[in-house]
Order: sequence, then C-alpha cells, then structure tokens
Amino acid sequence: MALDILEFFDESGEIIVARQPAEGSGQFQLGSQLVIQESQLAAFFRDGRCLDMFQAGRHTLTTQNLPLLTKLIGLSFGDKSPFRSYVYFLATKTFVNLGWGTSTPVVFRDTDLRMVALRAHGSYSIRLRDPRVFLTTIVGTRGLETTVALTDFFRTAIVSRLNEGIGERMKSILDLPVLYSEIGLAIKQAVRTDFEQYGIELVDLLIEAVTVPLEVQKMIDRASGVAAQDADKYRAIAAADALRDAAQNPGTSGAALGAGLGLGAGAALGQELVTHLRPLAHSDPPGSGTDPAGAGHLTAEELKGKFRVLKQLMEDGLISESDFEGQKQRLLAQV
Repeated sequence: MALDILEFFDESGEIIVARQPAEGSGQFQLGSQLVIQESQLAAFFRDGRCLDMFQAGRHTLTTQNLPLLTKLIGLSFGDKSPFRSYVYFLATKTFVNLGWGTSTPVVFRDTDLRMVALRAHGSYSIRLRDPRVFLTTIVGTRGLETTVALTDFFRTAIVSRLNEGIGERMKSILDLPVLYSEIGLAIKQAVRTDFEQYGIELVDLLIEAVTVPLEVQKMIDRASGVAAQDADKYRAIAAADALRDAAQNPGTSGAALGAGLGLGAGAALGQELVTHLRPLAHSDPPGSGTDPAGAGHLTAEELKGKFRVLKQLMEDGLISESDFEGQKQRLLAQV
C-alpha cells in the first residue's frame, strides 16, 4: 500500500539522519504528501543513488519535483502508479556538545618515563555543510545510517588526529600542559579538513582533559611538591623510592635497586646513587653479626661520600629523617 503522507518527527533532537522505511524500500505514488520539519531536509534514494532533495515545508510529490526519480523509473505526467524508493530525513541544525574520547589508553614515547599511556576526552559541535556529499560518502557508501554509528565514526576520526598531534609534539608528559593550545589548534584544523570531504562542518572542538595513569600522576604531584620540575629531580624521586624499598627489604638483590633507578638510567644522579647506595641493599641489619663475603669495610672517604648523598636526599625531601638515620646506622656498622 502506497504512503499518502511521509514525515519524520525527532522528539529527542539528537538524530542526525533517519531512514524511511528503516530497511529496504517503501511504496510511494505521485500525489502523496511529503512534510519536512524546520531544520530538516529530505532526500529520495533508489538503488543506492541520491536523487531528488526537498527543503523544509509541505510538498506534493509530482513529476516536476521528482525529475530524477521519475526519469529513472519511467513515470509519465499524471501517472499514479506506485513506485518504490526510500527517503532520508536529515537534521540541518548544529549538533553541540557531542562527546569524544579514547576508548583505551594510548601509549606514547616519553623522554623521562620512556613510555606513558594517556587517555583523553572532550567535546565537538558539527552541522551538515553539503547534505548530498554527506549522503553519498557517509550514508550511501559507508552504510552509516544511525546516530550511534555516525558518532562512533566521528570519534574515531578525532582520536586518530589526537594521537598524531600528541605524538608529533610531546617529548615529555611534564611538558604537555603548555602544549594544549598548540595541539588543540592542530587537531581542530586536521579534523575540520577531514570532515569537509564528507560534507560536514566542524563548528568547534575542545580537548577537555588528557590524563595519565594514577601512579604516574602521583609521581608528578610529588615532583611538584618538592619543586622537582626537571628530569633529574624526577629521577631522584624514583631513586629514593628504590632506596627506601632496599632498606625495608635487606635481602633484595642490588639489581632491584638498579631497576628502581631505571627512569633515565645513566643520568649523573642515578649513577651516583647506584655507586654509593647499592651496597646498602646487600647489607645485613645492624647487630646481625654477619659480614657478607667480599663486602669488606668502608674507608673514611667512602663513608663521607655516602653520608653526603644521603644528606642531600633528605634535604631535598626525597627521604625522611628516619630513613636517613636508618641508613646512617647501616653505614656506621660497616666501618
């Protein structure tokens, strides 16, 4: 049975494109009424081809306003025979505050941490720039006919450009805050160009947050607390953690201490800490009465050097006073 009135209401205000019928083709006939709401337009399709388009208003279907379709199916003037087709209703308004974000953490190289996993999210706004191009490239070719499928497509395109923008510009996660504006502008320009080829205008795009794993954020917060903004201070925090772990686990091998200093191993401070403090990881608790084979005793100069390193760590706030006293007693036991 042919449809006499064809229209679509979007009560949610969130639907970008709607197809009638939802699957296959419907039966229409000339003389039927096509009703298009404000901020809508409609396009007749047949066999995957976008044919005739209509703006907002009430239209009576005739051979005059369906020239491409009537020519394709061979309808003549005054012919009331039903014909098969399907219609897309498109929203022409601006869709604002659409969300985007990384579904999983993305790993980047980092000069301080070697590798760091980041998440990001934000919002964007779009509107149709060229409905016919949109229908041909996105709906017709890719088969993306639902709002969910379309927003997934947009999100993937944005995240792809985000990954490129961060990967090309970020050297260290510690420098990322000052790069927000530069990265945001580059991503917006790239995404705008990408969307234009699909008949979509990117009105706005915002990066609301780029986040790191909790353990990395804690290290950054601690570094800020002790004014450790440069890489050496950041490595020193990791070194102090390794020292503290070694003190709490006397039986742990020296390799564990070295692993704790792995953030930028080879830096001057890291080497100095390894040189002076690795023996502490092997030493037995004071009063144990044991002397590890080959450990020997410390000379006065060696003792002074180790004291200087420990004192500097305590003054920088990287180890507590109790940690300092505990290590001092271990050193004195080796004299």
